[in-house]
Amino acid sequence: MADEEKKQSRWRRISVFGDLPTRLLMHGLKSAPWFLEPVLIPPWTLLFFIVAGEQRRAVIGNLRALFPQWSYLCALAGAFRVFLNFASTYVDALRCETGTGDVDWVIDGLEHFEDLRSRQEGCLILTAHMGNYDMAAPLFSSKFGRTVHAVRAPEREPEMQAIREAEQKEKERLNPYFKTCFNTGGDMLGVELARFLNQGDVVAVQGDRVIFEVSPMEAEVEPGLHMRLPRGPLYLARITGAATFPLFIIREGWRRYRIQVHPPLDLPPRVRGRGEDPATPVWAGAILETVRGHWQQWFVFEPVLRRDERGPA
Repeated sequence: MADEEKKQSRWRRISVFGDLPTRLLMHGLKSAPWFLEPVLIPPWTLLFFIVAGEQRRAVIGNLRALFPQWSYLCALAGAFRVFLNFASTYVDALRCETGTGDVDWVIDGLEHFEDLRSRQEGCLILTAHMGNYDMAAPLFSSKFGRTVHAVRAPEREPEMQAIREAEQKEKERLNPYFKTCFNTGGDMLGVELARFLNQGDVVAVQGDRVIFEVSPMEAEVEPGLHMRLPRGPLYLARITGAATFPLFIIREGWRRYRIQVHPPLDLPPRVRGRGEDPATPVWAGAILETVRGHWQQWFVFEPVLRRDERGPA
């Protein structure tokens, strides 16, 4: 029995969500020259693309719902582009973590950035799994000069979670205004985030993944196209009344990223007795608008989009 558990643990640690591939990559990046990245990343991505069947199918499904005119082969090729971009951003992040590389940033929407930075009351940042959220959040906290609490999902495996917690502690040490909140389930996180907003801090939430015990909601973002999102971020905005600024990170090339800051969302008031919150399509549409234009950088590996069979193509 002990041998069987040991074997399962070994396979778990080398799986898609295990810690051993990340530890190996972090070790290799310390000695691998940068010019080998274009040679090494594609074949390793292809291997991951083949092994990660569940994630591959989810990305294909999302792309075919987003672009119903695409054939299966077109969506398959598109899914590989998503995996390839994810691998590139992952390597960029690890280069920064290991001190073997830096990235360049450009900010679009400086007037909205200044609006967000200068407000005295607490604000929400609504973002998505695009570009490199982990690298951008500490940068923004230092630019703001006010505390930014970044909410992120915990890792599936405890060994990988230990790596992430160590990384976040180091980022918090280097960036005093940056704090990480792991969404481990339960209602206390929402209470804590509301407290942060009430004291004038910034809370950054990713609004496009429903994993673990996160409560979902679904919005029809256009006729026939439905988007499944976490309910908590919108509820937090409603309860606190905090201004919500959509912000997205786009990878433009090798170690180059563009941060897009949009004006705060104009959320319609909720009508008592009406089932669906009228703000839900606005909230989801803010994400979809950027996702549609930068689908190859949307790193969501769970089913999020679905299209009615009789919905318009």
